[in-house]
This record gives sequence, structure tokens and C-alpha cells, in this order.
Amino acid sequence: MIELTDLINGYTYMPDNSLWLSKDNEPGLILRNFHFHKRDIEQDLPGIWRYKKTFALPDACSMVGFGEGMSPIAELEIYGHSIRVKQEYLFPTGSYKDRGAALMLSAAKTFGISEILEDSSGNAGCAVSAYAAAAGISCSIYVPEKASEAKIRQMELYGANVHKIAGNRQDAAAAALQQAGSTWFASHVYNPWFYEGTKTFAYEIWEQMGEQMPEEILFPVGNGTLILGTYIGFRELKASGLIDKIPALSVVQASNCAPLCGSSRFSATVAEGIAVQKPARHKQILHVILETGGRAISAAEEDIVQARKDAAAKGFYIEYTSATVLAGLKQFNPKPGILVPLTGHGLKNN
Repeated sequence: MIELTDLINGYTYMPDNSLWLSKDNEPGLILRNFHFHKRDIEQDLPGIWRYKKTFALPDACSMVGFGEGMSPIAELEIYGHSIRVKQEYLFPTGSYKDRGAALMLSAAKTFGISEILEDSSGNAGCAVSAYAAAAGISCSIYVPEKASEAKIRQMELYGANVHKIAGNRQDAAAAALQQAGSTWFASHVYNPWFYEGTKTFAYEIWEQMGEQMPEEILFPVGNGTLILGTYIGFRELKASGLIDKIPALSVVQASNCAPLCGSSRFSATVAEGIAVQKPARHKQILHVILETGGRAISAAEEDIVQARKDAAAKGFYIEYTSATVLAGLKQFNPKPGILVPLTGHGLKNN
């Protein structure tokens, strides 16, 4: 079993079989020091597997996937800003969560796991269900009762056993945690293998943009699976001498649920994918924001709804959660060369 490192305190520990929690009850991450070179990119492998030499998996590991990776980067003029957008909604299940699911399910298959458990408000459940189907692994997903019906149907069609839990996103997470002791917890929040997948977002930006690396990346954030994975990837690239500094990593949340912005307010939001009252990795996300010189802002509901319409008018059909980050551009002047991930497909809200 691989060692995990606590991002805040820096100590290492061996994960248990379910929650991967440290002695301080914090979920750990796989943070290693190694040197990666351009020649280490495996051009003959599909998608994110081109970075296989960076993954903390055995050489003979299972590679579960559909060729996901290398999402295109495009230009978008919006609200008086010229920005770059990385189109993560073009992944096989319609969101960037495929990055993490591909690595996590590859790890599960490599380790001989036959059954997994996950909790999700939607996109992660869809991704985990699809990759579990590809791996031939039985999958159960716990979702809040008011989760998107389109996403629930997607999970069920992949063959997942979907359990609707009364209450909100936190209630679904609590119900899953109660069951996690007896089943391999394929949690996009707790499982460190998920972040081995999302870190490829950083590697792709470095490879696609070269010397034109963004000064800032603005993420829609709930549990922080993309911003934390991106930090790990850039951290590895910097340690390898391939970049001079990590871009400022900033977050946008819906005003109705913005704990990273210091708000205790919570009410329903159209951005259901980031409606997380108490992120399990709250301290780690704030650590990354502060270390990289990022910032945390919130966007009003009406701005999120309008941003989705405005993005579609430019040809980008995204879900409300993705539109949140565009709505955030109304709140501040972005740094030159800002990049924004468009994280989920618009069909997710139908």
C-alpha cells in the first residue's frame, strides 16, 4: 500500500482500507518527489496515460479508460475579458471527473477489487459508474434525493446501483461513509487515486501551452478535486524543473453555498455540483489558494444562470456549475492569460 502525505502537516502515513484518513482525521494525498522529463511522455499510450510514468501505480497496472484526455483549449471573449477555456465537458461521461475515475478504477482493478462504493451529487457518480462498468466492477452510488434526474439516469444506464438519500449532499456523503468500512471506498473526495487522475489537467496545460502558461486558473469548487489535483501536477512539474512557478489557483463558488469564501449561508443553488457545505478537504484547498497567490470569490444565482446563456451564445454548452466560474469574472479583473476549465456538459442539466 502506498504512503500518503498530509498536505498541511507534511507527515506520511499508511492509508486504511476505507477512508484514507490521517491521525488528524484529514484525507491524505499522494505527494511524491520525482523528476519527470519530456522524454517520459509515452506518446503511444491513449489520453492521460501518456503521463503513466508519473502515476503511483505498478508498471503492469490495468489501464481502464476510453481514451480520455487532451481536452481542447479555445479562446473565449466574455464580459470584456479574453480568456482561454479548457473544454473538460467533452470527456466521455460529460465532465472532467473522468480523469479521476479512470485512475481510481484502474487502481481498483489492479488491486483486484470487485465492488466499490461512491457518493456524489452527479458528475462523479456518472464517471465512477462508467469506469466501473468498463472495469467489470460492481458499483453503488449514494446521491442526494434531489440530484439531477438526468445524471441519475446516466448512472443507472451504466449499471450502477443508485441509492437516493433523504436530505442534501452532506447527508448522502454521511450515508456512504457509514457503509464504506466494508466496501472499497471509491470516493472522489477521499480516495487519493482520484487525484492522481485529476493532476493530468496540469500536465496537459503544460504540454499544450508550453511557454504561454496561464498566470491564473479559475476553478468552480465544491470538494476541490480538480484544483487539488492540478496543484499536485504543477507541484511535480516545478520539482522537475519544467516550470518556474505554479499559476495562481483561484476558486469561484455559488453565493448560496460558499464556505471557502467564509460564508456560513446555505440554500439551494443551480450549481448543484459545487453545493458542498463542509468540504472534507477545506484546509487543503485554502492552503493551495494561499500558497499559489490565488483568491476565492462567489457568484450570485442570477449571474450563474445568465453566464450559462452567454456561454451558449458563444457556442459553449455547459452546465450551471461550469457557468459559475464565468459568472465570477464579473466580480474582479482576471490576471492576463487566465485559463478557465469548463467542467461539465450542458446536457447534464436537462
